[in-house]
Amino acid sequence: MSAVDPQWRHRERDALVSFATNAVLPGGFGYLDAHGRHQGDHGCELWINGRFTHVFACEVLRGNTRAWELLDHGMGALTHSLHDDEFGGWFRAVDTQGHGPLTPADTVKEAYSHAFVVLAAAGALQAGHPEAADLLEEAVSTTERYWWEPEHGRVRESASRNWTSFEPYRGINANMHTVESMLAVHDATGDTRFLDRAVAVCDFVLEGAAGRIWRILEHYTSTWQPQPEYNRDRPADPFRPYGATVGHAFEWARLSIQAHVTKQRHGTGRADLSREIALIRQALADGWAVDGAPGFVYTTDFDGRPVAHERMHWVVCEAINALVVLRAAARELSLDAQIDCDAWERVLWDYAREHLIASPGHWREELDSRNQLSERTWTGMPEIYHAYQTLVLPDGDYASGFARAAKGLRED
Repeated sequence: MSAVDPQWRHRERDALVSFATNAVLPGGFGYLDAHGRHQGDHGCELWINGRFTHVFACEVLRGNTRAWELLDHGMGALTHSLHDDEFGGWFRAVDTQGHGPLTPADTVKEAYSHAFVVLAAAGALQAGHPEAADLLEEAVSTTERYWWEPEHGRVRESASRNWTSFEPYRGINANMHTVESMLAVHDATGDTRFLDRAVAVCDFVLEGAAGRIWRILEHYTSTWQPQPEYNRDRPADPFRPYGATVGHAFEWARLSIQAHVTKQRHGTGRADLSREIALIRQALADGWAVDGAPGFVYTTDFDGRPVAHERMHWVVCEAINALVVLRAAARELSLDAQIDCDAWERVLWDYAREHLIASPGHWREELDSRNQLSERTWTGMPEIYHAYQTLVLPDGDYASGFARAAKGLRED
């Protein structure tokens, strides 16, 4: 169910997928500027290629036969161009032709980017791609061998190319997308180990947020000691900004609801959404129109004061996703959502259509505090993953990963 016209969402989804076809390069998928042209200095980045491949797997599962070629192209990039054949794992970025790492620094291995390899492989497996099983097996094996720290129940952050040294930092962002990928693996394989891990990581994050007035601390040492001052001098960093990231509160709430409802359907989960509701309510209060203009600020400090005032399109998308999932879960579990999800969803879609969607399929990545185009953190429109998922989420099983939900929407 959605508070906006489903036919409009479907048209916008199709336009978004059409826009994404501009990203094709010999080496994989490239970074697009605001007009859908390649920004060649980015090469083919792993996180972008994983996200595009995931989206095209969802499209194949939905019955879009034209998406198969795009899925196959993404799988080629993940199995060949971006893969490190010597040491295993995947490069952070390769050149546009797929001939090798973009720069010497791009040989680094990242848990954040790796999570999207797992996500893409899980979706491709459900879509029936012949190379997906092998890719998923290798990606999960790499997670087990190098990223997952069983003593902490979470993942490391980054490593040298040969895996001999690891960054002495642990981050919530990489773990968030690892949770997303683990839920996708559970969807694709039925292996409940990954569901259990996802639930445990969500619980760690939400329990921590409860002690900080429902604001998530993102940065830790290698032994998971909090670093609340981390990157104070880089408040608009795209991946590790200082303070509390408003959009991540919505994203964690949505993932936690999905994980716990899935456990509940297995007969072992909790039928209580009070923590997730508190997280969403605080993010709405801290983030929306707090500086006199509509839109969510990017980050706040731990007292809820805005730090980075830029409006990112993905924050609106994740807020809508959280509201859609909360509304559906509250109905399934016969709980009070405590938030007027319909009203908020209408407000956010009105904002998106007025400020974020420049034309069908063309979303503005970032706006400033006056809702004018900004490039402080992001240039162009690097990918469509957040917007695409927001457009399809209301039509499928809200507790499933997007690939599994897309399969239920097949339009033959």
